[in-house]
Amino acid sequence: MLTCGNNATLVFRKSLVAPRRLEPMSLPVPQYLEDILDTVRDQDGGETADYIEILKNADPDKLGLALCTTAGHLYAVGDCDYEFSIQSISKPFVYALALDIYGSAEVHKYVGVEPSGEAFNELSLDDETGRPANPMINAGAITVDQLIGGPTIPVEDRVEKIREYFSRLAGRQLRVDTRIFESEMAGADRNMAIAHMLREAGVITDAANDAVSSYISQCSVLVTVKDLAVMAATLANGGTQPVTGEKILTAEACRVTQAVMVSAGMYDASGRWMVNVGIPAKSGVAGGLIGTMPGQMGIASLSPRLDKQGNSVRGVKIFNELSSALGLNLMSSDYYVAPGIRSIDRKGATTVVELQGMINFTAAEKILHELDARNLTAESLVLDVSNVTAFNKAGRKLIKEGLLQFREQGSHVAIYDPDGAMPDYEFSDGSMAESVKDLTVSFSVPAAPRRVFDAITKPKQWWEERIEGDADEKGSQFRVNNGDQHVALKVEEADDGKRVVWHVEPTEDDARDPHWDDTSLIFDIAESDAGDTTVNFTHRGMRPHDESYHEAEQTWRDRLRERLEPLISRGDESAEPDTDSGTDADAAGGEASSRMQQGKQ
Repeated sequence: MLTCGNNATLVFRKSLVAPRRLEPMSLPVPQYLEDILDTVRDQDGGETADYIEILKNADPDKLGLALCTTAGHLYAVGDCDYEFSIQSISKPFVYALALDIYGSAEVHKYVGVEPSGEAFNELSLDDETGRPANPMINAGAITVDQLIGGPTIPVEDRVEKIREYFSRLAGRQLRVDTRIFESEMAGADRNMAIAHMLREAGVITDAANDAVSSYISQCSVLVTVKDLAVMAATLANGGTQPVTGEKILTAEACRVTQAVMVSAGMYDASGRWMVNVGIPAKSGVAGGLIGTMPGQMGIASLSPRLDKQGNSVRGVKIFNELSSALGLNLMSSDYYVAPGIRSIDRKGATTVVELQGMINFTAAEKILHELDARNLTAESLVLDVSNVTAFNKAGRKLIKEGLLQFREQGSHVAIYDPDGAMPDYEFSDGSMAESVKDLTVSFSVPAAPRRVFDAITKPKQWWEERIEGDADEKGSQFRVNNGDQHVALKVEEADDGKRVVWHVEPTEDDARDPHWDDTSLIFDIAESDAGDTTVNFTHRGMRPHDESYHEAEQTWRDRLRERLEPLISRGDESAEPDTDSGTDADAAGGEASSRMQQGKQ
């Protein structure tokens, strides 16, 4: 039985039967996405695009959301299989293809990278260069479309090249919807005017009708939010399609594309978007909206009602909620992550999962996937977060939901969190996660704090092992040697009459006890109202799931109560024993001397 603090106990049970394999985990991500949809479902602001007949008559209540990680894990909720036209969301993908083919220097001879400050369909070109401001407005998109395949390629071949490329990005065969194409061409006067301007300025060579026909064909490709999430994840993944593993684009093309999405992807609402959401994004007038988290994921939503900028009203709200709840803003200090799982160890009937780094949404999702893939068989599960720097809100929630599922399947779960990295231990069902505490021993003595401090800092008088060096001044070092094993310690704190901290320094010594490496021995000294002094001892980092924990716990209880307490009570500050002779260690007996050997089984 292992003491967990506050009279709670964690029992590591031994099984006499074959271990039970846990059921596959139902990951909490889809419920996360459902909850996000529920926050916007009843909002009906905005209107469908009225200048394209088919889009005007689209079902305004369609609502879908999908997320694809760079590891290839796809989650989708709502109307996630509903097909709609990609529209302007096609722009960053065609731009990335042009960058991939020609390189940024060549592409930027024809189109700039700066926000236009004007509507997406404005009839304007740069006064000096004749170039469109960026590839996210219609003038820039028509220009970039013309680059695919070169100036002499037939329109049909260019369209097919783009369609096939979109299909590779999505991981399935996509098609151009002829009804949408014809509907848009019937009202394409403004795009025709833009194409005439581009041709007159020498930016494109195709006839205006051919240029517009090619551009509108790329906008008429049918997709779902699942397709768009995977396509966006490909940009976020440096050009590697995360589901198929195909390398489609260069990392440089993806980097430049996402940079332009930051400044111009949401048209003249791009500034507000980066402040409130903070991720590269692109909208389409069919109600689609994509976002990329570089190195992490692609996100896509669908809701046809648009605001005056041409962005999906509910889509913008969805991304605001996602960014806030999941900590997705690129400018946030908790964006960066380290690998989430440090180790997974089986110790009898107990599985210990040790985490590390900053645990945000992406790290937590990756952790749960890896745990699920391991097919864990555990009667007891300990989550060790002693090496976690912090959890953000989303990371903490996902991890707790995963633990709850393990518990609901019959596993005894507990968290080892000595530094309070996970301050909220409440599960979604209202119950509390069990907290496993550091090894602690407390006692009181009828002596002044100064005398207690003096006794503690003379380990040669109360440790059974041979002590070499000094232990009473900050920065000093000493070494513990019982013949078979060595421990090197440094004094990190020596606050007279209040606190002593010794840190066990990791070494390459073959005789060291690895269970003690990088742990701390902490003595907190406090005078009570009755005049006694209380000593609270903690062996920080000697984790309850370590093999040597039980032995170490008993060793410390014996050492403190049988040797240190009497030393303090006597006030014995006589000369230190002759440790070179070994007589003191011998007198303590073999049993006492072996207590230092925590890891030696």
